[in-house]
Amino acid sequence: MSVLHRITVDKKHSKVFGVCAGLANAFGYSRASIRLVTVVGIIFAPVITLAMYATAALILPTRSYT
Repeated sequence: MSVLHRITVDKKHSKVFGVCAGLANAFGYSRASIRLVTVVGIIFAPVITLAMYATAALILPTRSYT
């Protein structure tokens, strides 16, 4: 299974929509590091970062815990 099929929104560990937590789970990074990169992106390129975040929140599937 490719990494693109593992990217989901993680509502269980979310702060806003769970996008950063889902990316951290898919790529094996800590949630804090992904959130830090997102905040830096919002500071330096807010329109692009927020547009990408909103798009990901809308189109990524929600992670199911079974």
